[in-house]
Amino acid sequence: MTVERVPAGLVGATSHGHLLELIRSADGLSRQQLLSTTGMSRATLYQRLDTLTRRGYIYEAEPLGSTGGRPSRKIRFEDRGRVVLALTLGQTHGTASIADTTGRQLRSVTRELDISGPADSVLGPLIADGRGLLAQGPKETLLGIGVSLPTPVEAGTGYVRHSTTIPGWAPDSVVQAVRAAWALPLVVENDARAAGLGERNSDTETVVYVKVGTGIGCGIVVEGSILRGAHGAAGDIGHIRMTSDGPLCRCGRHGCLAAYSSGRALREKLGGRGLETMADIHAAAKAGDPGVLDALESAAETLGRALAATITTLNPDRLVLGGDLGSLDLFVHQVGERVITDVVDRIAEGLIVEAGRPEDQAACSGLATLVMRKIFSPAAVDQVFSQETVRVTAGSIGR
Repeated sequence: MTVERVPAGLVGATSHGHLLELIRSADGLSRQQLLSTTGMSRATLYQRLDTLTRRGYIYEAEPLGSTGGRPSRKIRFEDRGRVVLALTLGQTHGTASIADTTGRQLRSVTRELDISGPADSVLGPLIADGRGLLAQGPKETLLGIGVSLPTPVEAGTGYVRHSTTIPGWAPDSVVQAVRAAWALPLVVENDARAAGLGERNSDTETVVYVKVGTGIGCGIVVEGSILRGAHGAAGDIGHIRMTSDGPLCRCGRHGCLAAYSSGRALREKLGGRGLETMADIHAAAKAGDPGVLDALESAAETLGRALAATITTLNPDRLVLGGDLGSLDLFVHQVGERVITDVVDRIAEGLIVEAGRPEDQAACSGLATLVMRKIFSPAAVDQVFSQETVRVTAGSIGR
């Protein structure tokens, strides 16, 4: 399986990229702290800092306490006014958000959509929403764009793969639509994986995130890294087969988890009661409708049984439930109770089962993290400087 790597330890860093990562991760350091931490010579460090400053990667911020003479200043990552655009798509609605470099949602707009429609008709309005949000911040600088989709995604290319949710979309639909609007770095990710990354509390914990809305998705984050799988389908738990003779799933097989525990399955089970949307079911559950509560409890029980194997395999710190239905207190409690009952004590010990933030906020945060890693990882920054060196050398030879 392929895992997105997070930069390793930074002590002793010497390159421009690792130096920038050290400054970013520490939220700013003084020159003396950088000298002490990296072990670099003063001349080399100051030359690298000067280059990073001139290129707009860092700036001198607030002065530190003086010990006599000219007070030193903290060196900070240049994030002032820099933003990321996140387009988070579900099966029935989508949200365009502007986030700061930490992933905090600054402003957003949500619209209803039908994900099964043609790619242009779905993506076009959201891209227009994104343009409108960007126009509200004329002093902001857009760094890049992140898009999340309720379908398997090939992270390296941003292509949609083996989708039952959007079978009519060309694999490169999202890439082509976004790049036609902005010539900036782009990240495309599965919605549950993006939300899982956004839900992490630190890059040292393991989180299993499960989104239960119209469908079911799962994102697994291990020590700050998304587990994607060989073909971008890791976490596609909605198609775990619970029984061979169960209800028909959209994938064409019988007995998949999604055919029991997804919002679509609940809507079909509760048919004839006027509950047409996830919001209707959510509201009925909140109101204490006995039939809806019974259906939710059954769905949560089945999901909990399916998740027990995943929890046992990964031994996560937290199981986080999101989506219109997954975040309901009753649902969270029932899933947690089933999981804790089915796993052995050493796996259950310390496991936290909880509801997540609203899914658009979690996915927005995760997408912003991925965009920032793509642009400012040590490897990416060092490649920029390496290409510049090659161009300068080639120009010198040509003179």
